Amino acid sequence: MNHPMWRLMGGARAGKAEDAHPASRGADVRAMREFNLLLVLNCIREHGPLPRVAIARRTGLSRPTVSSLMEILLREGLVREGELLNSSAVGGRRAVEVHFNASAGYVVGIDVGRTHLTMILANLAAEIQARHSEPFDSSRGAEACLPLLSKHLRRFVEAADTRWDQIVGIGMGVPGPIDTDRRRLVSPPRLPGWDRIDLYETMHRELDAPIFLDNDANMGTLGESRYGAGRGVENMAYIKLGTGVGGGMILNGAIYRGSGSAGEIGHVTVNADGPECACGNKGCLEALAGAGAIVEDASRGASKAACDIADVIRAAQEGDEHCRVALEHAGVSVGVAVADLINLCSPTLILLDGGVSRAGELLLESLRRTAAARSLPIAWANTTIQLAQLGDNAIALGAVSTVLDAAFGVSTAMHTSPMRAVAARAAVP
Repeated sequence: MNHPMWRLMGGARAGKAEDAHPASRGADVRAMREFNLLLVLNCIREHGPLPRVAIARRTGLSRPTVSSLMEILLREGLVREGELLNSSAVGGRRAVEVHFNASAGYVVGIDVGRTHLTMILANLAAEIQARHSEPFDSSRGAEACLPLLSKHLRRFVEAADTRWDQIVGIGMGVPGPIDTDRRRLVSPPRLPGWDRIDLYETMHRELDAPIFLDNDANMGTLGESRYGAGRGVENMAYIKLGTGVGGGMILNGAIYRGSGSAGEIGHVTVNADGPECACGNKGCLEALAGAGAIVEDASRGASKAACDIADVIRAAQEGDEHCRVALEHAGVSVGVAVADLINLCSPTLILLDGGVSRAGELLLESLRRTAAARSLPIAWANTTIQLAQLGDNAIALGAVSTVLDAAFGVSTAMHTSPMRAVAARAAVP
């Protein structure tokens, strides 16, 4: 953790006994200084460029304190001072604007799917600098896949002409339920050799960099919430319809995890007498509306068997009746599960993502019709169902956001930072 962002947060001291329970006034002063550094940095990052006087006004810190902290941020390269402001903007005096330096570091976001690998390199403003995607067979197990993943990642960063010491952290979305400490997959369906593997320890040992792990659907939820169709929405659900079916929720502006594995909509029972699911139960949504189930349904009675979900969608768009009906059946199954979600949580927005969602209206028409028929009228009237915006980048961008939240001291609540917490307290009468 040698990047300046972690030094500002005291990351270089992480794990030392004297920092676990700071008893001295010196420790308190140091913690306050770290807090104020992030307060100023987040102010510039969210509202900049700003002159120093405006930073002091927004944060409530004194001008000498802001100047002292600014010297640290300038020295670490996290901010820079640029053009002179128009004198009228600062009470008749000319002032220099302080800019956030988004190129002071880089973050890698990784989407590890069952059959694909997507990697994104982003700057500290989550702007994509490089992207790479390729087939990746996760069914070979963690022992074979994780060293290969590390090799691909190092090659990707090197090809982007980026030094490893510029990497602030690595976020990774993985398919399947993750335990509460977010280190291990727990009985992930169709992923032999991944159960209970300590992903964090293995990846950290391979890469020697801060690693942030989460379920792929949670990462996709966060990506769409921050940068996609869910921006500004306090209560939303994200459903990833692909080889597997997963979901995530934003409730009151924050990712909802329950006791650790909330959002597994793919394993909601839609038909108790339905086909067996990879999880061992019967009639799960994934067993009825996952990509494999749709391909199998479309192939029944068809003159030409479809190879994958893209073939089914293409054939349906070209008028193939078997493929069209298979997508309609899937839409009905998803609609049943979505109606339960609407009645239970009443989200403002439900976003559909993943390979199956590329069917668009061929899926959405029966989905919306079924959900409307099974939802309470008041709940249905306040919910919008639409396609996600970020496409294949959603999970990797959510992984980027997870690293940035940690680096900048941002809480899991939407758009909440130390600076806003101070502002909120100041507003209390």
